[in-house]
Amino acid sequence: MALLDLDQTGFPGFSEAQVGALAEERLASAILVDSLGSTAVGFPLLDLGFDLYPRRVRTLRVCPVQVKARSFLAPSGEFQVSVASLQADPNGAVLLPYLPPPDWQPGPALWAIGIPEFLALAVHNQDGSYQFSGYLDGRFPSPANRFLVETRHLQRQWLDHIPGWTAPVPPAPAGLLPRVGRAGARAFGRSAELWLAGEIMRAALQDVAVVQDRLRVDSVDLLLHDLRSYRLAGLSVHASTVNERGIVQFRVRHATFFTDPHLHVALIPSLSDGSHARQAFLIPSTAIPELTTASSDRGDGGYQGSFRLDPIPDRFRPYACETSELGQHVLDRVFA
Repeated sequence: MALLDLDQTGFPGFSEAQVGALAEERLASAILVDSLGSTAVGFPLLDLGFDLYPRRVRTLRVCPVQVKARSFLAPSGEFQVSVASLQADPNGAVLLPYLPPPDWQPGPALWAIGIPEFLALAVHNQDGSYQFSGYLDGRFPSPANRFLVETRHLQRQWLDHIPGWTAPVPPAPAGLLPRVGRAGARAFGRSAELWLAGEIMRAALQDVAVVQDRLRVDSVDLLLHDLRSYRLAGLSVHASTVNERGIVQFRVRHATFFTDPHLHVALIPSLSDGSHARQAFLIPSTAIPELTTASSDRGDGGYQGSFRLDPIPDRFRPYACETSELGQHVLDRVFA
């Protein structure tokens, strides 16, 4: 990567786009460290306006975030940024960090502003953009000063103050007790996740952002953000091979699973040659306990599902769809 661009102070450094990408990575790490495992941070597979998706683990409490970083200040020390476009999600936020050279690390303070509040604070330009300015040390009285937070305390000073964020996490539905120890990251079904993400993006075009957590900490494999209604939904994706007797088996780990009306389990069976079976299944998370039986794998509790693919049993038939139409089916069901 060539560092040939000059910033507005004449210092050789990164381009504006590179500074923005650095800021997103640094802030995601800061949130993960400060949360001590209570918050996951997702990145969209395709940038449709939001850069980060902090999510309370084992819930679908999400704050879509747009990061607007600067690598220089005005000679007076004022932070100034022009935002050309803004997705007006009322549950989202704008983070405004300063990443000075030569270390390109976020400064000790930044603004974390809810999007409705940002729209009220910013100057609306005739070209439709928004202008924001302020001092990171709060040296002058300003309505924006109440949104200044310490970069190393983003969880405690920002996310924990979002209404409902710190509400108790519902317990997992009845089943075997989870094994004591590391929750761990789910690794199975990675190819199925990427395939389904591509199908959803193909069906949704620019209307739905598909997000994956950087560190996998619970059962949410894909987070979906409808940019028309600003609704959110989660998918837990499971791949399964149809055995020689035509049986599909799948297992959901108890330790990482939770139920939510907006969380669904996508089950994608594959044949022995690796091709997808004709039928796939989209199951509400709330139905998983009643469709499965409790199981234990060396002390690791879970929900075990097993059924014949042809004919599909009555209890699974309501959740079946053509695999070739699964992407559109997900959009129709989760945002219905």
